[in-house]
Amino acid sequence: MRFKYLFLFAIFIVLASSIAIVSAEDAEIGDYTFTIPEDFNITNQSDEGIFLEDDVGFYTITLSLAEVKMSEDQALKNLEAQGWDLEKEENTKEIEIFNVTQYVYNYKNAYCGFFFLCENDDDILMITHGTSGQDDLLLDSARDSDVEDLIESFKEK
Repeated sequence: MRFKYLFLFAIFIVLASSIAIVSAEDAEIGDYTFTIPEDFNITNQSDEGIFLEDDVGFYTITLSLAEVKMSEDQALKNLEAQGWDLEKEENTKEIEIFNVTQYVYNYKNAYCGFFFLCENDDDILMITHGTSGQDDLLLDSARDSDVEDLIESFKEK
């Protein structure tokens, strides 16, 4: 009889552990909450933004919220003045609470990837997804599904 309860307890522990592993972690930026994509972890967080890295340490996602209210055009001009080379890849589309425009970016020939400019009223959320360096082959496997899932998870507080 005691073995039966011990066995049931062991099964309960295994089940509880597997549920905990599957559950996603939530984070906050500005007035928003979001769910961190599967296989990514926060490696750095500050008032300026959040840096996520995949479990392998190769692909990155960065999120930053513009500190002042500005238009999409103003945000793009500011980025270009800082050395960002942005090429529009897709038309603006609506994903949940944001109007999202996707770009391909190159930052000072050191970083490349995908850039998502997300606009909600006067809030501008900027998200990058890519790799370090200019490896286009590896970049192709970093397509936008992780980021689109991330954007879909955003909720206003």
